[in-house]
Amino acid sequence: MPSKVSCLYILTVVCWASALWYLSISRPTSYTYVGHMSIPIRKTVKPHKNLTFTNIRTRTLNPHAFEYIINEPKKCESITPFLVILISTTHKEFDARQAIRETWGDESTFADVHILTVFLLGRNTDEVLNQMVDQESQIFHDIVVEDFIDSYHNLTLKTLMGMRWVATFCPKAQYVMKTDSDIFVNMDNLIYKYFTGYVINGGPIRDMRSKWYMSRDLYPESKYPPFCSGTGYVFSADVAELIFKTSLHTRLLHLEDVYVGLCLHKLGIHPYQNRRFLSEASINYWITMMHLEDLAFGDANVNHI
Repeated sequence: MPSKVSCLYILTVVCWASALWYLSISRPTSYTYVGHMSIPIRKTVKPHKNLTFTNIRTRTLNPHAFEYIINEPKKCESITPFLVILISTTHKEFDARQAIRETWGDESTFADVHILTVFLLGRNTDEVLNQMVDQESQIFHDIVVEDFIDSYHNLTLKTLMGMRWVATFCPKAQYVMKTDSDIFVNMDNLIYKYFTGYVINGGPIRDMRSKWYMSRDLYPESKYPPFCSGTGYVFSADVAELIFKTSLHTRLLHLEDVYVGLCLHKLGIHPYQNRRFLSEASINYWITMMHLEDLAFGDANVNHI
């Protein structure tokens, strides 16, 4: 009479044999049979002749899965704008938005050129302010809001929201400008070529006391790619889609203008220097930053200009 150990051994062998037999008949094979021999054929994938950006599949780092709270999807439906102006603003800046609507952002300024003005906002933690912006939107139809928290740290998300909006709802626009609500733009002096603005060459500031602090974990390199000052830059509309799609696979940085420059670097697009964007405000901004950093941190890495 067989022992218990022998019975367990035989039962184990039978189970494994049954499992292997089941897998052999259930898994699809790509074998070509010749007689009783099976020869595996390695399938070769033909490369795409016209490889485009949309063919590339990589792991998404920033899905930008925010919903529109307020949107103007039909703003470009009946026209092809020469210029779309994306203006980063906050909920309390109604007076600034109204001043822009009545001056340089007036969409009817040029009779022979279509210009669209779009104000970009996130969601405020104060529900009263959200309701006020919603009422303003119903009157002027020039506000776009996504459901991320509107804050300085999320300025990058706000800019990418604008890129996404142009790429989705206004892809035929010839040019796009991104600017802030506290900037005055001389529309007559704009030059629309590629990606242009006041180009800055610099590196990250490592001192945590600085407003522009950048940790080594977030950005380990010692230099930033050339980038345009976030006070204002102009680019062709097709670049908006490229930047937005590149951002899906590029780690977010809280410094918006640096981040856009990083996306341009990945795309192989070099921003062109245009000193007409060099306003008194931007000069004071960078000189003050350098002066304060030099005083506070001595030999800190300050080389933004």
